[in-house]
Amino acid sequence: MGKVFLIASGKGGVGKTTVSANVSAALSETHRVLVIDADLDLSNLDLAFGLRNRHVYDLQDLYYRNCSFDDAVMAVPEHPNLFALFAPLRREVSTVTLLQFLRQLVEEKRKIYDYVFIDCPAGIGPTLEVLADPRYETLIVTTPDRTAISDGERTADYLFRNGAGRVRLIVNRVRPSLIKKNHAPDIDDIIDSTSLQLIGLIPEDVGVICAGNGDTLAYRLPKARSKRAFRNIAHRVSGQSVDLDKFS
Repeated sequence: MGKVFLIASGKGGVGKTTVSANVSAALSETHRVLVIDADLDLSNLDLAFGLRNRHVYDLQDLYYRNCSFDDAVMAVPEHPNLFALFAPLRREVSTVTLLQFLRQLVEEKRKIYDYVFIDCPAGIGPTLEVLADPRYETLIVTTPDRTAISDGERTADYLFRNGAGRVRLIVNRVRPSLIKKNHAPDIDDIIDSTSLQLIGLIPEDVGVICAGNGDTLAYRLPKARSKRAFRNIAHRVSGQSVDLDKFS
């Protein structure tokens, strides 16, 4: 039975979808991975993969039975073991109904995929309410700023209170120079504030911006500063023991 991971965040703009796309790409080098866009109103996972104008069907089409699962899911170019199911650009079905359908789908497809990643919308809402499950793990993405940390803490608390499984922390866009000057919270302070186990640190990386605007992934760029961080998070997700990156 494959493992299911919710990728969540307390607030928008912390790079959650970027993390979902790049970590799933790294994980697919050694495993069969399905990544699903559960942001039903502001979907961007297809943009992260550079596939916005290339996929025909989406989750809503699957709900309406306008297509088969094989028609709806799309193989991500350059990653033969990575498959993506995108959210509709215009949602017609109610959020809860579509999420309940999604949950049933996940339970079915985790039998044939090693990992299922679900890219959730930012914040607390019906997505986490429907998908919170003690069998699923959650990776909360935050950045080193007070609002993101505070919202991440509240999101983690919500998940714990609603019976979610293991919840861990990813800190994105880390700039050690700002931390050293006390212009950004220390990583230990972020861990203490959220009370979450840290699974990954991702450095601030202009390569992420360049990749996003070039319809590719930072993970595909040989010189991207974040590439190693994405790979190491993938290793830890799969149960390997890997030291945290120490970048400056």
